[in-house]
Formats: sequence, structure tokens, C-alpha cells
Amino acid sequence: MSTPHPLSDEHREAFWRRAGWDPFLPDIERERIERRWDDESIELAEVFGF
Repeated sequence: MSTPHPLSDEHREAFWRRAGWDPFLPDIERERIERRWDDESIELAEVFGF
């Protein structure tokens, strides 16, 4: 399923921060969170209250 309107960078980063993302994490940990939480996953998580 593709997202017709991608999330803004600000929206995406705000969600990632709630999921443990921080700009000071080691690169591999930051990238793992960013890959795990793509736009579609973020939208679904927010629908269910995450």
C-alpha cells in the first residue's frame, strides 16, 4: 500500500522520537528505528493510538 500524501519530516521525526529515536543515538540504532517506522507503519500505529 503506498501513501498518497507522505508524512512531513516533522511529523515523522516526532513519531520516531516517541519510538525511542534520538539524533544522538548511534547510526545503526537510529537507522533501525527509521526503517521499522516507515510512513505507512506510522499512520497505522497512530490509528491504533500509539
